[in-house]
Amino acid sequence: MSSELFFQAMVNGLMLAALYALVALGLTLIFGLLDVVNFAHGQLILLGAYVLSSIVDIGASFWVALPIVVAGLVVLGVVLDMALFARVRDEPINGLLISLGLVAILENAFHVIYGPDLRRVPAPIDAVIDIAGVRISGNRLLVIVVTVVVLVALSYFLRRTRTGKAMRATAEADEAAGLMGIRVERIRHIAFAAGAGLAGLAGVLMATVYPIEPSLGEGPLIMGFAALILGGSRSPLGAVLGAVVIGTVQSFGTTYLSSSLADVLVFAFLILILFWRPQGLLRARLETAL
Repeated sequence: MSSELFFQAMVNGLMLAALYALVALGLTLIFGLLDVVNFAHGQLILLGAYVLSSIVDIGASFWVALPIVVAGLVVLGVVLDMALFARVRDEPINGLLISLGLVAILENAFHVIYGPDLRRVPAPIDAVIDIAGVRISGNRLLVIVVTVVVLVALSYFLRRTRTGKAMRATAEADEAAGLMGIRVERIRHIAFAAGAGLAGLAGVLMATVYPIEPSLGEGPLIMGFAALILGGSRSPLGAVLGAVVIGTVQSFGTTYLSSSLADVLVFAFLILILFWRPQGLLRARLETAL
């Protein structure tokens, strides 16, 4: 086992963990405040990647397109929650059915608009960093750095801002939060918008590393749910921890075994952990934040 191969696997694991953390955090925010298992989250990831590609194709730079895509997904999240999910708030199973309906609608829309062909976005960073024989592409480093910045910002938001504190209070007890004057529906709209924005950001970052194709969001969605379950379904910190574990296991499994066996290893590890701790690695709920 060469040290270069080991550290290369570690870097790749951190990059995967960063992507899975963004996905898992979005799922956690939506599930923690709306009790909705949003299967359409993967389509929002793909939408972010496709919209980025479209904006870049008309001549805009990646750095201009990035905030436009994230802002667009945030707005879409508000619209989806207000128009669809808010109307079935009392019946979570109906929210699940709506999310499955959105999967079918968006999947067919993408096929009609973009077709089955692969699309690529020009690399925003061409540099490759070589550290003691370990080669790190600038784009993979970008994924890690942006995710760390987002985690710090989200932690500050949930812990220090008035809206973040209201989100934590709503996650703890929505009826009590409403009696204290918190506009619970508004907070839920914000949570869904934030989750959609994180999905869009994950799609943008994935497009810098992988080609864009119709199944781009499926793998991260599955691993995002696995990270959410592994860490504790309502714990943002647990979602991040779960993403780190899953990304690392998958990367080392791919490096030393194969990509198919790596996925088997991830879910075998997940099952073993859940036998040991059925509630996940952390008991913490959304109200304890990051």
